[in-house]
Amino acid sequence: MLRIAVAAILVTGLTPFVSVAKAADVAQGRVTFQRDVLPILAKHCQGCHQPGQIAPMSFLTYETTRPWAQQIKAVVANKKMPPVGAPHYAVLTQDERLTQAEIMTLVTWVDDGAPEGTAHDARPTPQGQKK
Repeated sequence: MLRIAVAAILVTGLTPFVSVAKAADVAQGRVTFQRDVLPILAKHCQGCHQPGQIAPMSFLTYETTRPWAQQIKAVVANKKMPPVGAPHYAVLTQDERLTQAEIMTLVTWVDDGAPEGTAHDARPTPQGQKK
């Protein structure tokens, strides 16, 4: 198992700051919305992707996010979101960019069929607030 995790870090370019268990989960396609995706959305996306904000769709729940899974993959893989430095969006800082590990987590989630996971897996996140 450790060899798989180390190989995943080397092959995918995940940063060494990602835990070995997390890298192994990503490498083996065991990424769920509740455990892995929702914290990323809370940190980087929900500030705009919630009712009453600038983005046209909400990413607060699995039900509102799941229909957008393929689009999420496309825009994060191409680094179009979050729109750091884009002139027609609010100015975001370099710190608000997704890390390569976060991008790989989102892409793996979509590639694996965008599973929800269980509420038991969920990590507490402040909805609509950046960490």
